[in-house]
Amino acid sequence: MSATYMKLSARSGAWTVLGLLAGLYAAQSVTGSMVQSALPVALRDAGMPLDQIGYLAILFLPWALKFLWAPLVDRFFTERAWILACQAGIAACVLVAAAFPPQTALMPLSAVLLVMAMLAATQDVATDSLAVRATSAQTRGAASGASTAGAYVGFLIGGGLWLVVYNAAGWAVSMAAMAAFIAVLSLPVFFSADLAAPRNRNERPAARHGALRNVLSNRALMNGLMFLAVYQVGIRMGSAMSGPYLVDKGLSLDAIGMVRGAGGAIAGFIASTLGALLVQAAGVKRAVVAAAVLNAAVLAALASLEVVGSISQTWAAALLVTQAGAVALSFVALYAAMMNWCNPEQTATDFAVLQSLDAILAIAASAAAGHLGKAFGYSPLFGASAVFLVAALLLVSRFLAVPGQPRPQSHSHSHLEEKVSEP
Repeated sequence: MSATYMKLSARSGAWTVLGLLAGLYAAQSVTGSMVQSALPVALRDAGMPLDQIGYLAILFLPWALKFLWAPLVDRFFTERAWILACQAGIAACVLVAAAFPPQTALMPLSAVLLVMAMLAATQDVATDSLAVRATSAQTRGAASGASTAGAYVGFLIGGGLWLVVYNAAGWAVSMAAMAAFIAVLSLPVFFSADLAAPRNRNERPAARHGALRNVLSNRALMNGLMFLAVYQVGIRMGSAMSGPYLVDKGLSLDAIGMVRGAGGAIAGFIASTLGALLVQAAGVKRAVVAAAVLNAAVLAALASLEVVGSISQTWAAALLVTQAGAVALSFVALYAAMMNWCNPEQTATDFAVLQSLDAILAIAASAAAGHLGKAFGYSPLFGASAVFLVAALLLVSRFLAVPGQPRPQSHSHSHLEEKVSEP
């Protein structure tokens, strides 16, 4: 086989990996975006108070606790097997949820959604582990951009298209459509068997006995946790009430679906692409700084315009679409950093710890945003979010270390071109 052919084959394999990661993240983001973004809009349209909508964030408790069972993903089966099983369970939960419309059966619906969240959180653990093991430090900017772009495909469906279907055909039909979306977006996992090398099974018992202790000894990861604790509060609190905000601005559900779905997805695609290029060219730290500045500027603009009372529906929608792009840029940079912080022998556990903190912050920030918005209005809410992001900028040089691998590279952390088949 000629050297030229091998080079072309390797390059094709690298693009295949990026495409499959995009598909996997699209599949995992559909249900989360529906519950996190579209359902609050439907409930606000039905007259539910902001503080009660904020408490829906409790449905993300499994994401906060998933680090407790993440070592099982490191130890048993393959990531592909976990993903397939969880996706099937999620689709089944969606079909059951069709029998419980939120306006009249919110409690039983919440129970079903909680089970679905546990499955989705476990699928997320497996997908993140696979993404870390299928990439190297040199390729994670591109991989993070592809994953974020894929997630925005899921957001377009779960946070936008679902809302249009719900408004036109009702709850039951919209949930049946959601189950179909999940089934279609699960197809890429059948082609993901060659993303990463198999783990060294002789080393898996370490995940059982000391995985969480190993997290505490990973200095880069622990510093990253402290930075995330400030940065993500600003991001999450600023985004939590954006849907209800558009309802209160008088936009119809169809218009909100277009703004948050099509508009947010297009902005997310563009920002994900630019973010991947920025990470590769300027490094993770500079990309995080750029994302923080952009997010803070948008939130400060929303707060200022709310104070003077001159913001129109068009400007509100435009600023929130810009914010969607800023958040996507933030995800690309942060996820590239988080991948680098993980120990390659316990990727599921390490990444789950990072995302569990993010989920805890999302729950707390959403609840706080609901109370702050109800008590003082949207201007203080957006302003406080901007302040957190500015505070995070002051912590970048101290806590946002972006090393190479925290452990020596193994055969599972070669470049994308060198991946071998997973069993």
